[in-house]
Amino acid sequence: MNSPEEMRQNEGVSGEQIDPLEAKLRKALERVDAPPTLRLFLETAIAAQKHQRRTGKWWFTPKQGGKLLVLPKPWRWMASPWAGGAVAALLVAGVFVTGEQVRIRHERQEHERQAQATQQFEMATQITDRALEHAREKLRKAGVNLDQ
Repeated sequence: MNSPEEMRQNEGVSGEQIDPLEAKLRKALERVDAPPTLRLFLETAIAAQKHQRRTGKWWFTPKQGGKLLVLPKPWRWMASPWAGGAVAALLVAGVFVTGEQVRIRHERQEHERQAQATQQFEMATQITDRALEHAREKLRKAGVNLDQ
């Protein structure tokens, strides 16, 4: 059975029972105070930005912790969430373009090989025809009639 605490949590404003899923959602959506470290982080970030504007240096050493790299505005796009996706998209596009170029080069080489093979076949056919004609001529001179 449900404990008294669960029963209280599962009661709506007017006292009726609410769905356990709804109770979980309410609990998950309750306001939660920010952790105390967030304030320290924000103060450090503001100090780093002021330091970068004042000195123009990219590195900042806060009171607590190690060095921080402060990117100036023109470079901040690199730290944005979509920058990684943009770089990945460029790499994928480069792979596809390179793959297409390789495919085209392969097709061109294959076409050249086919043309060379066709040329060699035609030359071999001509040589064979000449050799056969020469053999027929010798047989005619020897008195052998091949027309029968």
